[in-house]
Amino acid sequence: MSNKTFKVVGITVHNGNAKVRFTDDLTRRVKQFVKGGATRTDFIELPSEMNKLDALAYMLSHPMFSNDNDQATINDTIADRQRDAKRGTVKVKATKPSLDAIKARGKRKPAKAAQPTVEEVLDSMIGD
Repeated sequence: MSNKTFKVVGITVHNGNAKVRFTDDLTRRVKQFVKGGATRTDFIELPSEMNKLDALAYMLSHPMFSNDNDQATINDTIADRQRDAKRGTVKVKATKPSLDAIKARGKRKPAKAAQPTVEEVLDSMIGD
């Protein structure tokens, strides 16, 4: 599990999906989520830099996130992180190939293996 620490934590809602977010730059992240269409961007500054699990534990006790939906979102995130830590898995965000990259794959022709000439086969069998 990562030892990275954060100064800010919060919950965003985008397309009806609530998600816990971590950052060090409150202003930039809020602008980023609002521009991306988030309908909720509630962040708090942590009392000190914390790793994700400690920040989640802090969120559980913060009044801003005391409603049942927020508590469920935070608890689900904690459970996911603990499960991943036990498995030793790391989440990697997959990138989707562009349409141009997919088209280019279809245009590529597989390389043909070079066929030896009759002379090369005979030379390898007889030797010089």
